[in-house]
Amino acid sequence: MLKRFAAALLLAAAALPGMAADLPKHPFIHVSGAAEFHVMPDIGEIDIDIVSLEPDADAAWKLVNERLDASRALFAQHGVATEDISVQDIVRRPRKVEVLPEGQPVPMETRVALHVTVRDLGQWTPMLRALLVMKDLESLAVSFNRSDRDKIETELLTQALVSAKDKAQNIARGVGARLGPATGVSPGPLKNLSHSMGMASDPGARNIGDRRTPPRPDMALVQAMRLAQGVDVIYRIGGK
Repeated sequence: MLKRFAAALLLAAAALPGMAADLPKHPFIHVSGAAEFHVMPDIGEIDIDIVSLEPDADAAWKLVNERLDASRALFAQHGVATEDISVQDIVRRPRKVEVLPEGQPVPMETRVALHVTVRDLGQWTPMLRALLVMKDLESLAVSFNRSDRDKIETELLTQALVSAKDKAQNIARGVGARLGPATGVSPGPLKNLSHSMGMASDPGARNIGDRRTPPRPDMALVQAMRLAQGVDVIYRIGGK
């Protein structure tokens, strides 16, 4: 089976001149590799909007500032440093509505957005649960990260490359050949080559760059992060 697979690669490379720009000019083995870690985060981030629908501008401004002060006090109570709280300017603008009854004025909203970095996740659950019951909050979103992310990315990439090389060596042994040097490496699918040869890489081998955590039933809980890295590698096929 492996010999037929290798032969098919060589025949396809010779028989499809229109793909010459996408294919290597030498006998090759194209493999993908992947690695993933499940790690607990040590940094959390919160994005949230404080919104008032008060038609009176002064009343709306007052309410938003009161909620803003209450939010800052809550964060400070749970050990969040002042410099880790980013607050946008308060804006007043028309509120988007799907259907507006004829003759009714467009409703206004007064809004301010906050971005908060939480460096002590031991405080995460009580803080989030207190935040979730506060009034006049919208668009609450959370994400997690690691302070040593660069180190994890390097280790994932190394393991993915080892996985790809092991796979390529097995293929080379299966067709009675020697594995040559790597002649092309990509931290992700080699799309043109993969599609030309009908060998699109597994979409499940996601890159590590996806920081946003998937939806969870309780965002007040700190959950493990799945960090993954895929690679595509082209190896030259050596002599037998």
